[in-house]
Amino acid sequence: MNYSDIGFIFLVSSFLIQCFYLFYFSARVAFIKDNTSLEKKGITVIICARNENENLKKNLPLVLNQKYDNFEVIVVNDRSWDDSIEILNNFKDQYSNLKIVDIPDNKTDNFGKKLAITIGIKAAKNNYLLFTDADCQPLSEYWIKEMSKGFENEKQIVIGVGIYEKEIGFLNKIIRFDTVKIAINSLGYAKAKLAYMGIGRNLGYSQDVYYLNDGFKSHYHLESGDDDLFVNQSSNQLNTQVIFNSKSMTISRPKKEFKNWVFQKKRHHTTNFKYKKKYKILLGLQYLSSLAFYFSLIISINYSSIGLIIFVLWYLLFLVTNYKAFKIMMCKDLLWVFPVYEIILLFCQPIFQINRRIRI
Repeated sequence: MNYSDIGFIFLVSSFLIQCFYLFYFSARVAFIKDNTSLEKKGITVIICARNENENLKKNLPLVLNQKYDNFEVIVVNDRSWDDSIEILNNFKDQYSNLKIVDIPDNKTDNFGKKLAITIGIKAAKNNYLLFTDADCQPLSEYWIKEMSKGFENEKQIVIGVGIYEKEIGFLNKIIRFDTVKIAINSLGYAKAKLAYMGIGRNLGYSQDVYYLNDGFKSHYHLESGDDDLFVNQSSNQLNTQVIFNSKSMTISRPKKEFKNWVFQKKRHHTTNFKYKKKYKILLGLQYLSSLAFYFSLIISINYSSIGLIIFVLWYLLFLVTNYKAFKIMMCKDLLWVFPVYEIILLFCQPIFQINRRIRI
């Protein structure tokens, strides 16, 4: 068996594995239907903010003015030293559904976001909670209404989507593509009853499931994990729902510099080792098969037209199964050259896994 035969075997094998992930997981996102709601549950929106005065001015009114009958908004002012508390107090005079929880900065404690979330949950009057960040804004005034539909039929965890604004520059394209891919992956797994993560920019769960799973106790020492690790450890085949439409998403501004984006990705990846074993295996195989596919594809194109045929087939299959999701997430412009972005992210992945404490 020569090198060309080995390369062909790797190409076909990795292609078939990628097709499995494409059709068993990703394709499910194209068939997500809008949920209907028979009752309006009481909802508490929790936002943790630290030195977010400008974002609070811009984004908080879009949450407070949501078209929903029964909701409160809790903003946890997490040890801010800017004028966030004054801004929040001004909003409090205007909105009766706003509750402020202030954590003073004593300049000695180094608690992370999980403390602020825990305090916010304890202050909530409703069982059903929605979470977003101060630098995010709902894409519509029906965000709460849409996300609350996920709690129907005794569901306890609701996974939503948070996207990034479209801006000029190649880094923006990479960030938006990465965000869409992660969203499609996480939603597809969740629809297959294998939810492994959520994002704190748009996530919902009940107090019941929070206390049943001891909150963040098992990973409280980690800076990240208030979203993905909580879902990873608390979700099961019966308690999780996906909400995905143009009215249910949040949007925020992406990083402007490559080093800042890499630092952010490194922080997110500090939680991977705490994922359940089955998710580590599935996600690991997905990454390795994708890497093997593109590597063997590049080699095979040099000596066989079969490689080109397989690439065209993969390209068309990816477009058909992912077009709807890219359209809803306003990233159609990225779909047509997706192999370029995929290859870049494949080679960036090892960088993200390196301990984030190493200077970039």
